[in-house]
Amino acid sequence: MTFVRRALALAFALLLPATAAFAQEEPQLFNAFAVAVASGTIVKSGEKQVMVIGTLKGPMFVETDEGPVDAGSVVCGASIRFDTGTAHHIGSGACSFSAQDGATAWGEWKCTGYELVGCRGTLRLTGGTGRLAGVAGQGSMVWRPSAHDFKKQLDGTTLQNSTGLLIWRDFKLVAKAKP
Repeated sequence: MTFVRRALALAFALLLPATAAFAQEEPQLFNAFAVAVASGTIVKSGEKQVMVIGTLKGPMFVETDEGPVDAGSVVCGASIRFDTGTAHHIGSGACSFSAQDGATAWGEWKCTGYELVGCRGTLRLTGGTGRLAGVAGQGSMVWRPSAHDFKKQLDGTTLQNSTGLLIWRDFKLVAKAKP
């Protein structure tokens, strides 16, 4: 298996042909990122508290020695609570990773952080479909927004659009053999 094919297998096997066997004897480590657009609604939830409910989505790339390689796309649902007095926030959600051939993997995440720094936590894979059925794994995840656009609505809520990076580091991938 070439280095590039091995790196792709580590990243949820998203670029391997659908006929490739999806089994590993030992966990594999990899790094990946997505260039994400986030959109959501901000609701005031307390004196110094706001809550953002939204989605993050974009193309996903696996880091290799040859540079980033396109590995499909990711969509994540997010619920993040902000303390406007301290800029601290805590969030959670779920993601769906999709390959060009239709195979999908799902995961759940939690994070904590500060405004302008990002939200750091973990992502845990919970399953998949197609050649990603039985996939499992866990690693660190960071949402690092870089630009914001806020629009006040008549009902008092605010729509937020952001761009930024979703980053997965030292992700340990374990795949179960398909029957």
